[in-house]
Amino acid sequence: MPMRRRLLSFFFALSLLVPLFAQADVQTEMSPLPYDASPGYTPDPTGFSDKGYFDESIDVSIETARRESANFYVAYVKIKHGSQLRTALAGDPGSKKTNKTTALATSSNAVIALNGDYYTDRDKGLTIRQGVTIRDSVNNLLDTLLIDTEGDFHIVTRDNPEMLNFYLSGGLTIQNAFSFGPALVIDGVKQPIPEKYSFAPHYLNPRAAIGQLGPLSYALVVVDGRLNDSDGCTLETLADFMESIGCQQAFNLDGGNSATMVLNGEICNEKSLKNERSISDIIYFATYVDSTVQSETPAA
Repeated sequence: MPMRRRLLSFFFALSLLVPLFAQADVQTEMSPLPYDASPGYTPDPTGFSDKGYFDESIDVSIETARRESANFYVAYVKIKHGSQLRTALAGDPGSKKTNKTTALATSSNAVIALNGDYYTDRDKGLTIRQGVTIRDSVNNLLDTLLIDTEGDFHIVTRDNPEMLNFYLSGGLTIQNAFSFGPALVIDGVKQPIPEKYSFAPHYLNPRAAIGQLGPLSYALVVVDGRLNDSDGCTLETLADFMESIGCQQAFNLDGGNSATMVLNGEICNEKSLKNERSISDIIYFATYVDSTVQSETPAA
């Protein structure tokens, strides 16, 4: 084959490959999300299934379990960057405005969401959302969950309030703080549930909790209650469960009719399907793959 024909064949083959490389670069374009109150990127609709979601930045798998007389819903979440663990408010910071978890999840482009601590229902307790301090007072009756910008959990019990100053001034950047509890698991060890604590800890009720399994790995849990086939659970049972699934840190969140898990804008647990409560805030996980970026495929 003459040299000229060989060169023409080589450059023609190369021209076919260039669009493919360009397309791959566009489709995998990713960057961490901003540490502010903006929503995440819109998830790829094809990434969802009945049991979770997957793309290059987040993996969600939902399972169910039965403990004693209650139905548990568990979302296992793995992310690539701490900025994907986010919170959203129903109104301006500190306002009394409320909205449903489904609405807040949808407006935030949440892949998976869980109700928060309903912070507006109390007038004390350290409250930080997406780096903004809404309330810096200490509530000596409640435990506190701190989440730093790396996505790591730090739990401060109510009998050890000086640890709040340690974490807040210890070089960590706290992105979110919740005053609710009690602590369920700390450093892999199940915590004793206090005899006297708010939120009816020793009664059967709907519950919600969040736990950290390891770096950038989490479990969201909702327990149905006050139903014919699911009575709810005590916090002792919830702590047992969070420890059993491998949580290194776990924290009780607002339960009752607030307890709601949402995947792709749809409620996962049965209780909230019948009576979804409007709340002040959610915790959610977002993708940082921008699925709206489309490659420009050359015409054939």
